Amino acid sequence: MVSFASDTVQGTQDHSIYILLTRSGTWFSRLIHLVTSDCYTHASIGLDGPSGPFYSFARRYEHFALPAGLVEERPGVRNRQIPCCLYELKVSDPVYRRLRRQLSGMYRQRERYHYNLLGALSCYFNHPLRRKNHYFCSQFVAELLSASGAVPLRKAPSLYLPNHFPAELDGMCQVIPSPV
Repeated sequence: MVSFASDTVQGTQDHSIYILLTRSGTWFSRLIHLVTSDCYTHASIGLDGPSGPFYSFARRYEHFALPAGLVEERPGVRNRQIPCCLYELKVSDPVYRRLRRQLSGMYRQRERYHYNLLGALSCYFNHPLRRKNHYFCSQFVAELLSASGAVPLRKAPSLYLPNHFPAELDGMCQVIPSPV
C-alpha cells in the first residue's frame, strides 16, 4: 500500500517532481515504437525522489497487457537496461501540494480508473479524445502537470505522447541520471 504521508507538506520551499520517460521491451511498447519510431513509449510521474515510486497508466499484471489502469511503478526492479530519461522539475509548495492531493486521491480510488486505449490511438492521429476516468500514460502525466499548475501546456493533455515531453519541458527542468 502506498503511503502519501507527505500530503501534509507545508512551507514555502520549492519541491521536485520527476517525469520518467521509458521504452520497455513489452510487446505493446515495441508496437508503439514500431509505429511511431519514438525513442520513448511510456511516461510516468513521481513525487518522492528519482528512485520512485512513479505513477502511470499501464498494465496491472506483468505478463498481460490488459487489464490496465493506474499503477505504481518502481524503476529498476527487473534489473534490465531500457532506454529512459528522467526529468526533475522544481515547483512551488502550493503546486506540489495540489499535485500530491490529486495523485493521492486518484490512487486511493485507482479501481475506478482504466486505460484509455481509444484515446492513445486517437492521440496518434492528433485528435483529442477524453473519456471519464480513462487515461493513457502520457495523458495522465500531462493532465496532472496542467491541472496542478506545474507546467502550462501548449495543447490538450489527451494529445501528449511520451516523446512530446522533452520539447515541452525544455528549459524548465533538469535532466538527471536515470534510475532505470
